[in-house]
Amino acid sequence: MTLQNLDNPFTKLKFRYLVLHFILLSLIVDFSVKILQANSNVKLNQQDLVLTIYIIQFVLLCLWSLKDFQRLRVKLKYVIGDLPKNQNWLRLVGLVLLTMMFSVGASLVLFGLLSLVAPSFVEQVLRDVASSPSVDRYNSFESNVLASFTMVIIAPITEEFIFRGVILQRWATKWGIRAGLLSSSLLFGCLHPHNPIGLSLFGIVLGLFYIKTRSLIVPAACHALNNLLVVSIQLLNHNSVTYTPAEQLQYLRYSWLFGIVLVAISLIFLSRFLWSKWPYKDTVIPYLRNAKKEKVRALST
Repeated sequence: MTLQNLDNPFTKLKFRYLVLHFILLSLIVDFSVKILQANSNVKLNQQDLVLTIYIIQFVLLCLWSLKDFQRLRVKLKYVIGDLPKNQNWLRLVGLVLLTMMFSVGASLVLFGLLSLVAPSFVEQVLRDVASSPSVDRYNSFESNVLASFTMVIIAPITEEFIFRGVILQRWATKWGIRAGLLSSSLLFGCLHPHNPIGLSLFGIVLGLFYIKTRSLIVPAACHALNNLLVVSIQLLNHNSVTYTPAEQLQYLRYSWLFGIVLVAISLIFLSRFLWSKWPYKDTVIPYLRNAKKEKVRALST
């Protein structure tokens, strides 16, 4: 049995419909939550409101995608795959740490250089980052629990399902595995505007984990680990000094050289991984490989 003989339902899935679903859900959820707040005793602060809307949006988007799976006869177990045996998890932890190092360095370089030519733009980004949901010792216990739950549980599961399980496989089916990997990772990075370069590379690494292991559990677990480390750093940060965007801008102007060092060190090791795990041009998507494995197993029993 060849992979070419297996039906590929990702030829029928359309990315534009996924985008339309997300836009529609965003409008409905945002409107509904705000109406509920205005007409009930439930009053959420800005951070909790943003996180609540995020959770509902992405969970509903995943459920809508699962409904499309049923319609197109996509088997979820082939998308998720099995937990790989004898997986070197310690090596994966090291790769996650190296990717975090690259992300920090890339952010320092990008915004450090931009601060020299477009300071007003960088100040706005810094304001947006400062106002984005985070775990902070000054937040209430409930707010920190909600932020931690969203970052460590909800985001890794839903985002890996959408970006790697759906988008990567759809675009790989349409354009080939390499183009699918790169384009889905760039989209993932661009939707994280506070660090597009670092998160694009992180998306590539997670995509390679999925292609190599055929298990969505692996990139989801690594994504969760990355976010857990971010949450832990935020909780351990006891610096009581709050810097203004102008002061942070001044810091960035002198820190981009340090960012280059971080990028260079991390790439020494990451480039080896990327080179050794880069997919062959004819590599097929994990869904079809899992489907073939299941059919071969069924025939042998």
